[in-house]
Amino acid sequence: MHKILVVDDEQKIANILREFLVKMGFEVMIAPGGAEAIAILHTDTPIDLMLLDMKMPRVVGFDVLKEMKRINKKVKTVILTGSVDADLYHDDLAKLDYKSEDIVYKPVDLFNLLDAVKKKLEIA
Repeated sequence: MHKILVVDDEQKIANILREFLVKMGFEVMIAPGGAEAIAILHTDTPIDLMLLDMKMPRVVGFDVLKEMKRINKKVKTVILTGSVDADLYHDDLAKLDYKSEDIVYKPVDLFNLLDAVKKKLEIA
């Protein structure tokens, strides 16, 4: 079973994503912010994929990605962002080798998200 880390400061959204992904057969854990996600990345907790909100208070998603790269931990990642905010992160994400297909826009269509997750995890 694939393990997904949902990183989102909006508890309602994180819970909806968890419930949906659990129903789809994934094991899901939630980090309520970027600092908590970084703490998890520094452990040996196995994570197959991270759903990462970009806009969060204190530690933003881009900071999580930079820290993941700094500690040389490779976790497949799907970026969650509002379409208005996407342009703010596009160039910085490209520098970290993320492409437009790595981004899912809020409000999230759960089945589009599922497709992105399956593609990243190489599930048919």
